[in-house]
Amino acid sequence: MAEKRAKGKRSKGGLMTALARPLAAIGRLMGGQPAAAEEQILLPAEAGSSGLVDESFTMALEGLLAEDDGQYQTKLHLISLVEFHEAVGDKWGRIAEKVMLIAEGVINLHLGPGNVFGRKGSDLFVLVFRNTPPAEARRRAVRIAQELGTRLVGSQFAGHDRPLALAAEISLADALDGDGALNLEALAAAVTETRAVIAEQAPARGPIAPAEDDAPRRDREPQWAAMEAAERGRIDPNWRTNAVEGAGRTNRDPNWQAVAVERPPGDIIPGLDVTPPLPGDAALSLVWRPTWMEEGEVIGAYRAQLLRVDQPGQPAYEGSRAYPTADGEAIPRLDRFVAGAAVRGIKAAAAEGSAARIVVPLHWGSLGTTARMPVLGPFADIPEEIRTQSLIIDLFGLPANLAPVSLSEAVTAIRPLCREVMVRVPLSNPALNRAALAGVSMVGIDLAELPNADKTDDEHLLAALERLRREAKAAGLAVCVWGVRRRRVVVGTVLGGFAMMNGPGLMKDLPRPAKVLPAPRSRFAAGPS
Repeated sequence: MAEKRAKGKRSKGGLMTALARPLAAIGRLMGGQPAAAEEQILLPAEAGSSGLVDESFTMALEGLLAEDDGQYQTKLHLISLVEFHEAVGDKWGRIAEKVMLIAEGVINLHLGPGNVFGRKGSDLFVLVFRNTPPAEARRRAVRIAQELGTRLVGSQFAGHDRPLALAAEISLADALDGDGALNLEALAAAVTETRAVIAEQAPARGPIAPAEDDAPRRDREPQWAAMEAAERGRIDPNWRTNAVEGAGRTNRDPNWQAVAVERPPGDIIPGLDVTPPLPGDAALSLVWRPTWMEEGEVIGAYRAQLLRVDQPGQPAYEGSRAYPTADGEAIPRLDRFVAGAAVRGIKAAAAEGSAARIVVPLHWGSLGTTARMPVLGPFADIPEEIRTQSLIIDLFGLPANLAPVSLSEAVTAIRPLCREVMVRVPLSNPALNRAALAGVSMVGIDLAELPNADKTDDEHLLAALERLRREAKAAGLAVCVWGVRRRRVVVGTVLGGFAMMNGPGLMKDLPRPAKVLPAPRSRFAAGPS
């Protein structure tokens, strides 16, 4: 025991010497000059290029040594991009910096307060969980690797079954050399063991090419079990022969234990209120939904409708349902697609002489921040007279606890680019005062978003919509109803004084916006109900 503690003290002194890098080395890395793999150690992105970054990582490791008291039971977690590095081959040099920046962002997202990470080598990160229980630390490491797998690659990787970001772990005893410095070879060996286990479970199928952007993709292989298997290999090198396939263990292997793989919230089966994470090979398209307008009694607007198909033959996620429930990083990407495709549709409609209004739904997750311009920027390509006469932004996905002042600021920032901004509200708790205080003139209800508790027969649905219309009118707001599927509701909304209405019950979606068409109320009143 005394010998182990003495070794721990020597390790702490050597660790500071081995890991504390001069500011000049950090400067070389930040300046883009290549550094030897043995010298690279880039620490948390939020701390920038300050020498405090190195110091925080070094101090965290020293703290672990002190708390471990020479017993070397603490685990370091590793996130490796070696599979991705090898998969892209010679293109790694061109995309490496972008890849590492994406990786740092994902790690920061899930690392948690008080925990730190360091970059060791060209494709490896070391995570130190100071304030997180071991099981939760492992879960976070696996989640980071899974999310990196969805962020770093695009549709070009379809068919590659092995994850391209790996999570592994290693004890302090294995991670440090005799001088207390991180042993790069030992770290690589830990990754290799996990990699070998995953390779046995799901061999890759054929070469792949890198995506040109960071479009997401869904990793299919959970890595928790592989981490456990690699750890068992260090305890008992013969565990593979001791294990009985399908049974999990024999009496000769007391270390074999069942592993519970935690499934992240975004991976649950899609349902009414749940949309899974956006895979990189999802097929996105935009159609246009003809919209009846009370003003002029015409089919006078066309509303953009996003369609997302994750796998060939699967039904599409439509509209707001295409936006992942637990994948906030996908929201700006989907909105950028919608904006770009909408601009092309608006230009095509203008070229054909259409005077119809164009409604473009965009999510609060991208428009509610100061970083909204990448989404709104494409609309600047539309001539101002067309934007100010035709374009309506339908802002949806508002948080229930959103303050009126925050909504007002966003509306004020968006309005110069369009004719008007409307906001989507829920039927059960529409928060009309908030919308009125934000300065909008219209609110929208999307029947496709109704939870089960609000779904009812046509008579009660129309009654609920009428109550909302009366309350909105008292607040100076008009109401639009989207996604109407049944004929009786189509007729009820047209005759009921709603500003706009659309859905499959009115007309089929079109590939591009069309011209204004007459649609008098009398035509609906005479039709079957």
